[in-house]
Amino acid sequence: MTPEEVDAIISLADVNADGKFDYIKFCKVYMTTNEQCLKTTVEKLEVDSKLRRQQFGSHIEGSPERDPSPVPKPSPRTIRKTDQETFSNKGDTRSSLLAATRKFKTSVSCTITMDVNSNRNSKLTEPDSIKEWPCVQSKGCFFLEEDGEIISHQYRMQIVQRSMVYLTIKPLNLSQVEGKPSPWLSVDTTLYILKENENQATLQLMCFTELRNREVFGWTGELGPGIYWLIPSTTGCRLRKERKPITEEAQLVYRDETGELFLTKEFRSTLSDIFEVIDLDGNGLLSLEEYNFFELRTSGEKCDEDAWAVCRDNFDTKKNELTRQGFMDLNLMEANDREGDPRDLWVTVHSMGYNKALELTEACPFIIDIYADKCKPRIKAVHMEACSGQLEKAICKSVLNKGNARVMDGYEDIIVHTYKHDTWITSVIENKSDNKVIIHINNELSKNCVNNRGLNIFAVEVAPKSTMVCQHVMPLNERQEWIYYCVYSLMS
Repeated sequence: MTPEEVDAIISLADVNADGKFDYIKFCKVYMTTNEQCLKTTVEKLEVDSKLRRQQFGSHIEGSPERDPSPVPKPSPRTIRKTDQETFSNKGDTRSSLLAATRKFKTSVSCTITMDVNSNRNSKLTEPDSIKEWPCVQSKGCFFLEEDGEIISHQYRMQIVQRSMVYLTIKPLNLSQVEGKPSPWLSVDTTLYILKENENQATLQLMCFTELRNREVFGWTGELGPGIYWLIPSTTGCRLRKERKPITEEAQLVYRDETGELFLTKEFRSTLSDIFEVIDLDGNGLLSLEEYNFFELRTSGEKCDEDAWAVCRDNFDTKKNELTRQGFMDLNLMEANDREGDPRDLWVTVHSMGYNKALELTEACPFIIDIYADKCKPRIKAVHMEACSGQLEKAICKSVLNKGNARVMDGYEDIIVHTYKHDTWITSVIENKSDNKVIIHINNELSKNCVNNRGLNIFAVEVAPKSTMVCQHVMPLNERQEWIYYCVYSLMS
């Protein structure tokens, strides 16, 4: 410190009656200032961490604890090109100002123009005799976490006999008002089907629901007997953090003239919708397994058999499962236990994706239908996990198999793969080299587009010998033409 800075600090402290420096007071001021600086630094680091997670991707081998069964590495494939897509090694000259501020070793650009009616090319149609096929159904939900990560239910499916299978996934409409669809129906949904192999601890990507009919995505094909994993996915382009301010907070409970506590009509309607989402098999009742998915989501804990027995003894049940009314009464009891304080109820509401106005804005419930012509499939929800790990491997494999690839000029170990669906575009970066690389991505010249990262310019770090999903892109307005223009640059 300079003498002037020392004098400035000393002048802030009190002095004793004899005019001497109050060292104790100075120490208290110093410690208080130090704690405040530490708190400010921690808050800044948390913000920087969230921004880094948003701007920088992590390679798919980074979370082995979530991915015990990696998909086999795809074999080398032939690079191909379609008439609808144009690639160049040097990028657009309009990016020269941006390039001048950074040192790039090489760049590759991709331009794709998507017509308004492009989704007509992959129309989903039901098999002619589907009404005679055995069918199973299960619900689930995508939940948006605070850091932007998306988690969802994941499933195991059993097919006992080789069959033709028709499989669909779509957002679940909870609106009881005719002509007023749920706002999340515009969220894209996809289902990846992976098969368990008996002789090795790996999952084999079989297919994914890439055909579309409005909000329904589906797949038709033959599956042999075995155990399959069904992993739902959404790009994150439309399921994003809410930005609009809430002007008025909803009321959850009220007391009548006698002082008795009740749930408000609006909150009862919300709880009824929540019940509809967590009733995975759609039988109008909650089993212990279904209820535990709800408990894990809202409290992080499970309900054991003893606690479930107490629940059955005190609330309305049928066939040892909780009824809708029993679920309502359970939440009313929670409010009574807190003497009407709704804070715990708000934890439940927010955890399930609702805002202060009781609008479902950070979740997307969905429903899965599975038909098979030779046997009745079996499906069971087994996890509620982040949409990463196995899912990212499946997405990477599907893009490498079905997409178009472009090698970075002068760096043949760095490949950008681009998959064009009628509804979205996904890019995957493959790094075959022995060193990590940082790829700078610029989407500024895209038109009528939104990506899952929420940024037009960002960078991703790709680990050695790995592949990673770079970005998903969708149209802001499906009724208008959209142009995907992206420049990928290898940073020095």
